Amino acid sequence: MQAAQSQGWVRVTDMAQRLGVSTVTMRRDIGALVDRGLLERVYGGASIPSRAPAPKRGGDQARRTRHGATIGLVVPSSTYYYPGVIRGAESAAGVLGVRVVLAVSHYNRELECQQVARLLRAGVDGLLIATADPPDPDPAVIDWLTGIDVPVVLVERSLAGPAAARIEYVRSDHAAGAEMAVEHLVSAGHPRVAAAAGLRSPTARWLFDGHTAALARLGITDGGVGHTELPRTDLDPLGNAEAIGSLVDRCLAAGVRALVVHADSNAAAIVHTAAERGLDVPGDLAIVAYDDEAAALAEVPLTAVAPPKFDVGRTAVETLMLRISSPGDDVATRRMSLLPGLVVRSSCGTAREPLPLSLPFDRPGGR
Repeated sequence: MQAAQSQGWVRVTDMAQRLGVSTVTMRRDIGALVDRGLLERVYGGASIPSRAPAPKRGGDQARRTRHGATIGLVVPSSTYYYPGVIRGAESAAGVLGVRVVLAVSHYNRELECQQVARLLRAGVDGLLIATADPPDPDPAVIDWLTGIDVPVVLVERSLAGPAAARIEYVRSDHAAGAEMAVEHLVSAGHPRVAAAAGLRSPTARWLFDGHTAALARLGITDGGVGHTELPRTDLDPLGNAEAIGSLVDRCLAAGVRALVVHADSNAAAIVHTAAERGLDVPGDLAIVAYDDEAAALAEVPLTAVAPPKFDVGRTAVETLMLRISSPGDDVATRRMSLLPGLVVRSSCGTAREPLPLSLPFDRPGGR
């Protein structure tokens, strides 16, 4: 159920491998969940059931506007992270009787503008946009978004300030997810927790904010390791490997034995690097991955924070269609942050020399 809620669906063969059971057992167990109404069968597995939306205001006009509408969905990638969001959008669109047209920007600002212009020429009734870059720091992006003449809902992005007062968004609360990860590591007895995230990732800012907030609230430190940005493996594999090796060495030198790492591919690489140095995970180094795309398949299955991607996509479509159905000011601007979940696996364990959480961790003579 955790996997289905995170991804929107599960495959029998994948789950059988993850849980170490036969496909016959997995089909039987999925069948039991289907019988209870928690899942519905699809070819090769099961998905989260589509739920009918709550009645909306707007009467006949709203019904006419919803049915037959077309909305554009612009995402930076259709391969990593966003497939779950896309499935959620498709699920809500099916319930509401609307069509979704997908466009991919490949994290390119110019291409993103071209894709939006193309969708507008095609006559879409509204747009869901996960911008190539975080829009908050760039006034030009805010001007562009507010100048689009159909309703816009941001996906996995946010905006602040009076200039963006009418822009709505639906996103995962990544800062809260990072706090959840730090709390889990501290509960296992780790007095210092460092954080690393993908270089220039839109998620990194929120993850680092949550990590900093958790350290302050819990009265612990990162041992002076600081926030580490890791180059993307697909763009700079050698730079990524070097940065990961340096991070592991700095953690060991600073007495840091716990890490929150975005994304799960980087976390898996840290497990591999630790093993090459003769370290045990989780005995010598505990890790919580941020994201749960492939965390279960690491050498040591990774405890992971799982953003609610499916629900982000589904809620974004519902929010956009409410705005399309009620174009005036009778519906309040919606800005929603959905809480991630924590999937506990094998990469945390208990610190080898845990200290009581009521004691100051960095006192002289401490670990």
